[in-house]
Amino acid sequence: EQDMKNYRNLKMASHHTQGHWSHKNILRLLENMENNVPHNDRETFKTTLSHLDWEKIAFNHFSAEMCKDKWVEMSSKMRKLRTLKELVLEAKECVKSPMKGKKWEKHPDFPKKPLTAYIRFFKEKRAQYLQVHPEMNNLALTKVLRVPRGIWRCFG
Repeated sequence: EQDMKNYRNLKMASHHTQGHWSHKNILRLLENMENNVPHNDRETFKTTLSHLDWEKIAFNHFSAEMCKDKWVEMSSKMRKLRTLKELVLEAKECVKSPMKGKKWEKHPDFPKKPLTAYIRFFKEKRAQYLQVHPEMNNLALTKVLRVPRGIWRCFG
């Protein structure tokens, strides 16, 4: 029960302070973390994180607790099988250029690209050939119908 209360308090604190973190403040947090991570960091991120002195990372009106909570919130969606230094650098890069590396999600009703002439030819001939030779598997059919590009136009 106590753990549940702590979790709720942490979550509420995270949401409460979330609005106060500007882009500039997040970059400052990440820079402070980067400066306080040992240069020869070879430990897992959890080990290094447990040894981190959050008092040295705190700045302006952001306490050590607030900085730690913000980092927990930011790192919750990151792949953690790396060193803390690598995670901080990745987070910093994401904050600087938020759309880099992200794919645009397509709407499900967005039309698909039309099939090329070669693919349409292949599908049509495959269906015809399958009727004549129903015993052939997909791999054998593909090998029989595979033709060099350009030559397929000769077929009717």
